[in-house]
Amino acid sequence: MNIKEYLENETGLPVAEVAFTKPQKLPFIAFIDRTDEDGDDFHARIISHDLTVEFYAARIDAENEKKIEAAFENRAWKAAKDREWIGEEKMFETIYTINFTEKR
Repeated sequence: MNIKEYLENETGLPVAEVAFTKPQKLPFIAFIDRTDEDGDDFHARIISHDLTVEFYAARIDAENEKKIEAAFENRAWKAAKDREWIGEEKMFETIYTINFTEKR
């Protein structure tokens, strides 16, 4: 699954894996996808994802958070949500953590 493409299409927000190479205007999304593969002796066809989606905004942005959460719901991903204020950057970071499994 192409998580970057999926989140861009579902939310309409700029999305980067790990980090953008250039500064971005708020709001935007960065994500980290840690994976573990499993399967039989000859095929690694089961992929476990530990996905962290970080949403950055100048204010608490319920409208875009709803879009992000709807994207998770469309895939039946259950997410934990946390929020922090990053004072030196003057922005909010909403952090979603998700675990899901896919088959190739």
